[in-house]
Amino acid sequence: MATPSLKLRLHVLGSKIHKWLAIFVGVQVLLWMGTGALMSFLDLEEVRSEHVVSREQEALPADAPLPAWVANDGTLAAVTTRSLDGDAVTEVRKFDGSVSLHDPVTGRKLSPISAATAKSIALRAWTGPRTTIEAARIVDDPIGTEFRGPFPAWQVTYADEASTRIYIDAASGTLGAARSDTWRLFDFIWGLHIMDWTERDRINSWWLLLFGIGGTIIALSGFVLLANRMPRLRRRAKKSKLA
Repeated sequence: MATPSLKLRLHVLGSKIHKWLAIFVGVQVLLWMGTGALMSFLDLEEVRSEHVVSREQEALPADAPLPAWVANDGTLAAVTTRSLDGDAVTEVRKFDGSVSLHDPVTGRKLSPISAATAKSIALRAWTGPRTTIEAARIVDDPIGTEFRGPFPAWQVTYADEASTRIYIDAASGTLGAARSDTWRLFDFIWGLHIMDWTERDRINSWWLLLFGIGGTIIALSGFVLLANRMPRLRRRAKKSKLA
C-alpha cells in the first residue's frame, strides 16, 4: 500500500483540525455574533436609563448662607454649599474620601440621609413617564455587577415597566448608578460576548484568549484546505510535475 503524500496528509490533518475546532469554537462564535448584533441594536442611552434619569445639579437657592462653622484642620478636600432635595446643605469632603452633609447655618450633621429623603431625591431625578416609588432599602455590599459602591447607599426602585433602580449615596445624597431591565439584559449578553460571566468587565480572560486562538487556528486551517482545493493551484502543481 502506497504511503500518503505530504500534501494528502496535510489535507487530512487540516480537515480534522478545522472540523473539530469548528464544532468546539462554533458555539461561542455564534454567541459573539448574536450578542454583538443585540448590543448594536440596543440604544446605549436606554441601557443606562439616561432617558429617564436626570443628573443635572439643582440650582443653589439664592439665599443660601455660606458656612462659618467649618474648621480647616488640614484634612479637608472641599466644602460646598449646594441644593439637596430642594434645601440648602453644606457638603464636607475630606482627603480620605469621607463625605458628610451639614446644616449650612448650625453645622448640624444631616447624613446619612433618610429613606424618605432618598425617595424624594429619586422622584425629583425621574424624567420618564409618571411613576411612583415601589421600594427603598439601604445596601452595604455590591449588588452583583449592578452596583459596586460607594456604600452605604439607598437602592430606590421605581414602579415603572422597566423596573428601574437608582442608587443614592447615603452620605452625600448624590445619584449613583441607574439600572433597568434593559441594562440587565445588556449586562448578561455583554458577559456572554466577552466570556466574562461574573465581573462583566474583563476582556483579557483565559477563556477569551483560548477561543481567540482557536478561531485563529480555524482560519489558518481553512486557508490550508482552500489552497489544496483550488483548481488553478492543482493544475499548476500537475504542470510542474510533468515538466
